[in-house]
Amino acid sequence: MRRALLSLFVMGWLALLAAPQGVQAVEAPLSDPALEVRAQNLAREIRCVVCENEPVALSSAEIAVDMRKAIRERIAAGDSDAQVRRFFADRYGEFVLLRPRIGVDTIALWVTPLVLLLFGGLGLYLASRRSQAAPMSAPTVDDAQAMAALKEFENKSTSD
Repeated sequence: MRRALLSLFVMGWLALLAAPQGVQAVEAPLSDPALEVRAQNLAREIRCVVCENEPVALSSAEIAVDMRKAIRERIAAGDSDAQVRRFFADRYGEFVLLRPRIGVDTIALWVTPLVLLLFGGLGLYLASRRSQAAPMSAPTVDDAQAMAALKEFENKSTSD
């Protein structure tokens, strides 16, 4: 059993070490270093449409290479960062942005957890106040009634 676990552990580490690290495709950087920094920052903000949860800066998929080239072309053409983001959002949908914009259509996604948390806290507060307002008390029983009920029970059980 130990050998099997050890071999699984070693195979897992070997698989992690054998996995490709970083981007394999080398692209020509922009001539202006400031523009290249903008391009790299944008490549970290735009999601690869194949890898889905990886920015195009880290993806080695062919479409990610094309997307990085498109980012550099748009920046070289004079587009602002917002225009480049809008270009990709129009082409692939808002999902392509790793940091989606906050707008009327996305405000529910941002506000709903806070509203649910507030309602849950309010519910807990009201429930605790209600239990404090009406403490549980033992019911009052008249001794004579209790004795009469006990005698009646004993009479029924002996007559059966």
